[in-house]
Amino acid sequence: MAFPNPGTETLGAPPPSPTPMGGLQGAAPFSLQGMAPQIPSNRLPPEVLTGITTSAQKIAELLDSFAQITPDKGGQLSMMKDLLQQYLAELMQSGAGAISPTASGPGFPGGGMGRGIAGAGTV
Repeated sequence: MAFPNPGTETLGAPPPSPTPMGGLQGAAPFSLQGMAPQIPSNRLPPEVLTGITTSAQKIAELLDSFAQITPDKGGQLSMMKDLLQQYLAELMQSGAGAISPTASGPGFPGGGMGRGIAGAGTV
């Protein structure tokens, strides 16, 4: 009985991928479009709005740094900062708005107490 040499036939091939690779095209650039659902800007959670605001502040600081290094391009960088501020203003205006612990809103869909804190005077 002859045994195949290690590294030949099945053992010589890489293991199959645990993730399905269908639908991807080799030449197409990677995109997150199919990874997460698209959310309209007027329904963004407050955590996302906070993250965008924090990131925009970092971007504005970078643009300021660029303007110091290349003062002859200061006008273009200033326009970029203005557009960034306009984007943030429109985003905050259409965003979900501030959420407080006592704000009325949709209750948890799992049942039970719908809103607020149980205490004296509640039914």
